[in-house]
Amino acid sequence: MRLRDVAEVVDSVEDSRNLGLAGGKRAVLLAIFRQPGANMIGDRGPHHRASPPSSALPFLRLHLSVAVDRTTTIRASVHDVEVALIISIILVIFVVFAFLRNVWATIIPSVAVPLSLVGTFG
Repeated sequence: MRLRDVAEVVDSVEDSRNLGLAGGKRAVLLAIFRQPGANMIGDRGPHHRASPPSSALPFLRLHLSVAVDRTTTIRASVHDVEVALIISIILVIFVVFAFLRNVWATIIPSVAVPLSLVGTFG
């Protein structure tokens, strides 16, 4: 007995809203979310460690690709914060010098502020 004898078989999904497409081709989509407290930037995730075994199913062509990678926006945000900190340090030094007009009084915050930030953010 064959399945086509008792049912209508269509190569499709039950609910078209669950259809997985990647690059216009049918695909199996797998969403991986980070655990609370995990370092999203330091760990490149399973897509960089996983590779399909070549001997598992030789007739199955498996291609792993990343559809959405949020680490690029996170890295850009961290870079923007670093630039803002550098600009704020420079502004603190200029404001202290503008009000005090003393080089020695300006050296103190120009050394203390960057060292305190290095101690805080490591």
